[in-house]
Amino acid sequence: MNTGSKGGGIQSGLKAAVGTWNAATTNLANNASASCTAGEIWVPDGALITKAYYFVQTTFADGNDDSQTLALGYTGATGAFVAAIAISATGTNGVSSGQWDAGIHGTLVGMGANLGADAAHDSALEVIALNAATMIHLTATKELLLTTADDEAVEVGKLSLWVEYVQTGDYS
Repeated sequence: MNTGSKGGGIQSGLKAAVGTWNAATTNLANNASASCTAGEIWVPDGALITKAYYFVQTTFADGNDDSQTLALGYTGATGAFVAAIAISATGTNGVSSGQWDAGIHGTLVGMGANLGADAAHDSALEVIALNAATMIHLTATKELLLTTADDEAVEVGKLSLWVEYVQTGDYS
């Protein structure tokens, strides 16, 4: 374990928690939160989550009308990375197809503003502040979860979520 200088006790280095959900092997029942397919994945107390993103390998479907909503988050904040969005929703959050269609997707964390996008993004310092505001400091250990909230079980779909963090040394 690396520690900061002068007894800081901070573990150095970027870490990542990676979780995968596969509807073919994991029960993604309606109105429930699901652990990762391979088992529980936890982000530790004191973690500063700096960025999260996900890759959908297989487009999601609920076997009916794709009205099922999915959210990505963790214990106590099930929509921390992606708020509940219907599988059938298109054009949501700037994604022309859908949040649950195959491809690379960003989240609410660490994917902030673009320099020069508007008057609130005129300088690098403004953009840095906007990005920092999306980061999350955990005060307890949290499990990564995919949560459903509709009347249909998800029958098809696979995604992997990457949650990048550093350990702050500031524990609950």
